[in-house]
Amino acid sequence: MGNVCAEINEQVVDVAAYVIQCHDGDAKAAVETLLDEIEHLQQQLSVAVAAMGRGFTRGWIPNGERE
Repeated sequence: MGNVCAEINEQVVDVAAYVIQCHDGDAKAAVETLLDEIEHLQQQLSVAVAAMGRGFTRGWIPNGERE
């Protein structure tokens, strides 16, 4: 992302437009970045699940579905 968009602006209302703006109007690049972020977060969640004991979360494990 560009320098202008390096810091999160708390006044951003239209997040989709903001993300596209951060990629100089290139919607494909914006989507690719978001997909990369999703993949990274899924990997981090997998590591956290593997590292935590079941007692820590009282048996809860994340699933791929939104609630």
